[in-house]
Amino acid sequence: MTRGVRPPRPPRFVVAFVVLTAVAGVVEAVSFLGLGMVFTAVMTGNTLFLGFALAGQRLPVAGPLVAVAAFSAGAIVGNRVTARLAARDGERWLPSALYGEGALLAVAAMLALGLPAENPHLTPHRFVVIGAVAAIMGARNVTIIRAGARSRDLPTTVVTRALAGAFMGGPPGTMLRRLATVVGMVVGAALGALLLRFHPIFPLLLASVAVVVAGALCEREIREGGRPS
Repeated sequence: MTRGVRPPRPPRFVVAFVVLTAVAGVVEAVSFLGLGMVFTAVMTGNTLFLGFALAGQRLPVAGPLVAVAAFSAGAIVGNRVTARLAARDGERWLPSALYGEGALLAVAAMLALGLPAENPHLTPHRFVVIGAVAAIMGARNVTIIRAGARSRDLPTTVVTRALAGAFMGGPPGTMLRRLATVVGMVVGAALGALLLRFHPIFPLLLASVAVVVAGALCEREIREGGRPS
C-alpha cells in the first residue's frame, strides 16, 4: 500500500445496513429469549413453528401467530408510509424511515418496562410487546426492499443468502460485505442476549439508538452524492 494513501472506505450505506442487521440480532434475542419462543424480525422461524404445530408437535403457536399478523400489518402500513416519504422527501426518504423506526423501537422499549428479565411465559403484556416489535420489523423489511440495489446483499433481517453468497466467489468487496452482515447478526444477537440479563428495555433501547445511527449514516451518504436506490 502506498504510504499516505488511505484504502477506500465502504459506502456508508453498507455500514448502515450491517448495523441494521445487528439490530435484527438484538431484537431476536429479546423476542426468542425474553418473550417466549417467538421471532419478530425473521418470520421463517414462526412459520416453521406453525407448521410443526399443525403436525401435532407441542409448540407454542399464540406468539408466532401474533408476530406474523403484526409483521404483516406493519408491512402494509410501512409500504404506504415509505411511499409517502419517497414522494415528500425524495432521496432522503430512507433516513426518514429509519429515524421513524428508531423512535418506534424506543416506544417498544417503554412498553417492555413492566416485563421481568426472566420467566418468558406468554402473557397479555408480552403479546403487546411481541406485536409492537414485529410490526416495526415488518415495516423495516418494506423499507429495505424499497431501498433496492443498495440492500441487495444486505437484507438486514436474514443472513441465509448472504452466507451462501459469501462463498460463491466474486469481488473481494462483495464477499466481505456478505460476511459482514453475518457477523453483524451474530454480534447483535450476543449483545441482545447479554443486555437481556438485566431487562428487555436495555437491548430495545440499544436497537433504537443503532437504527438512528444507521439513518444518520444514510443521510450523510445521500448528502455527499450517494443514492438509496
